[in-house]
Amino acid sequence: MTLVAVWKFDDESDRIHAIADTRIGQSGTSNILTEHGPKILPLTLVCKKPGRSGAFDEEVLRAEFGFAYSGSTLSALCTHALTNVLCQNLGGVPEAAIPSMDDIASMVAKVALTYIREIESVFSAVLFGHCPITRQSLAFELQPVLSPGELVALNVTKHILEKTNVVVIGSRTDLFRAKLDTVRSTAEHPIIFSDAPIIALRSLIQEGQISSVGGNIQQAWSMGLKLQLVATAAPIVPTPLNPPNWGMYLLGFDIDQMGAGDFRVVVMAR
Repeated sequence: MTLVAVWKFDDESDRIHAIADTRIGQSGTSNILTEHGPKILPLTLVCKKPGRSGAFDEEVLRAEFGFAYSGSTLSALCTHALTNVLCQNLGGVPEAAIPSMDDIASMVAKVALTYIREIESVFSAVLFGHCPITRQSLAFELQPVLSPGELVALNVTKHILEKTNVVVIGSRTDLFRAKLDTVRSTAEHPIIFSDAPIIALRSLIQEGQISSVGGNIQQAWSMGLKLQLVATAAPIVPTPLNPPNWGMYLLGFDIDQMGAGDFRVVVMAR
């Protein structure tokens, strides 16, 4: 399992934030497989209509959403891999309407339900971003509905994100919400209030209260129709004798020297 939180950072910027821990364990055991597991992934939407050639080669929309999951890694990654391909290859006739986020969430849910039933391993997920039609800040929560011995359905709940509400899935969400409420109720600055989910998750990881939640914090944010994975800036421990004394970490990996050829990885960090 894991913990995932999605919320609107403030009412002015419309920026949607998402966080997750990075621990992946072996199902049904206390074995930790990795502390660097990706839980927030980009989902790219590309819609095309017939161009002058008659082929679907005129791009009419490109957008990115976030896909975050908790539960079975195999089922979730299979769902993401297939839906990411499907979403990048959508074609419509000239009069076709641009799909809404509701349409995309419905397609993701159908694929997820198929994989969960086939692999017999469940997961929950959140699809988040800004709707191409309404521009609303949205999060669609996908939760399996179980009866003894079988999966009945996959419920899709639509959330219109505001500064005060946080969509949470995963292990012991009650502990997370208790931490969140404490941080927000005592926040002395608007940024602390907005960052409260990060503070709450970091506290739970450091305290080790939930065995299936640990590792590091993965971050991402959605602005407009773009999704950006965000590195975490943190002090280097032990503190080096010479600067820099802090690093940028993505899934817990120090990315300072990572790159390809003459190019280095350059991402936002906070």
